[in-house]
Amino acid sequence: MPQPDSEALVAMTQGGAAPWSDHRSGMSIQFGVSGELSGSAEVFMTRQKIPAGMRSTPHFHVNCETAIFILSGPVRMRHGAQLEHTHEADTGDFFFVPQNAVHQLVNPDSKHEAEVVLCRNAAEEIVEELEVG
Repeated sequence: MPQPDSEALVAMTQGGAAPWSDHRSGMSIQFGVSGELSGSAEVFMTRQKIPAGMRSTPHFHVNCETAIFILSGPVRMRHGAQLEHTHEADTGDFFFVPQNAVHQLVNPDSKHEAEVVLCRNAAEEIVEELEVG
């Protein structure tokens, strides 16, 4: 039976005070939980703003699965070897992206940004970008 760790440190990030930064994809990102920020060994969590009409590069994550909650949509997820599959999501919906699954996140709205909360089961992601679709 596992024993409790009375010396374990619980870390907190205040969302309102956490800075927004530019992400390689063109999204704005606010880090909440990561190895660097909170000492996490296996969890990564961010809030991301997806500009109107923006699409990420097609990519996959070598070392982790990804769960996404749509704070404000719509959001389109394209996936498959040639991005041949599409799921449409809106506010309150979830996505699950398996490790190594080729995908692309799209904001189909040409006037409003979308916003998501994203969580991965690795403190730092390893991403491979592709030229498909």
